Amino acid sequence: MKNFLAFPLTRLILIVVLFSAAAYALTPLALRMHSLILGEAMLLAILLAATLVVEYFCAQQTLADVGFPSTGAIGGLFGGLLVGAVLFSVVIAVLTLTHCYTASFQSWNPLLPALAVFLFVALFEELLFRGVLFRLIEKMTGTWIALVLSAVLFGAIHIRNPHASIFSSLAIALEAGVLLALAYVLTRSLWFAIGIHWGWNLFEGSIFGTQVSGGEFTATVFHSKMDGPTWLTGGSFGPEAGVVALIVCVAAALIVGALVIRRRRIISPMWLKST
Repeated sequence: MKNFLAFPLTRLILIVVLFSAAAYALTPLALRMHSLILGEAMLLAILLAATLVVEYFCAQQTLADVGFPSTGAIGGLFGGLLVGAVLFSVVIAVLTLTHCYTASFQSWNPLLPALAVFLFVALFEELLFRGVLFRLIEKMTGTWIALVLSAVLFGAIHIRNPHASIFSSLAIALEAGVLLALAYVLTRSLWFAIGIHWGWNLFEGSIFGTQVSGGEFTATVFHSKMDGPTWLTGGSFGPEAGVVALIVCVAAALIVGALVIRRRRIISPMWLKST
């Protein structure tokens, strides 16, 4: 029984079931909050609690084991924030040079609440997709299979977003699913991946004023206008569905992937370890 509970797939299923049940039970409370920040914070708290309860009782795993070590937390988070900011700024620079993006300054006021909202979004999605799904799948299948599976899942979950398409989901899988999983593998910590995710979304939505995975924001630092071919700009879904963002993020993923291989961070499948 002990080995069964400690098996990664068992832990994965238990975390998903416990989180889903708790989130469903608390949905009425979340709806009464009328606050995006509080709603995101509540979902994060439920997921973190479910993860820690299952991981501790089934495998004696701690907060650090699931991806939140205290060592290097600040450097990883803000280093990732800088990387995410730079990556999206490169995308905007290319779109500006090709006359696809124009903007005018509005106000710095939206920045502070956006910092909190996008941080909670990044914390929740990275814990779920990299800290739970990727980490536990990797223990069974090894790094490369887990990378593909988690990236596909991350892309597929965005198919229900406004203006989404098969291509936009594939782009999200390649841009974020691959890059963020490799960022986790490189550091064996969620902090760097959270920072990249946070910086990218923050600059994409609340600073440069473009759509974030189909979602549109009116309160932004810059009021923007996008005009150009959909394959370049991403159309109504936003730059993530455009070829510029795809090239920038895949290039970044190749660099991080090369560091992962060089530093020998790859984990072998469970069946190879036992032979």
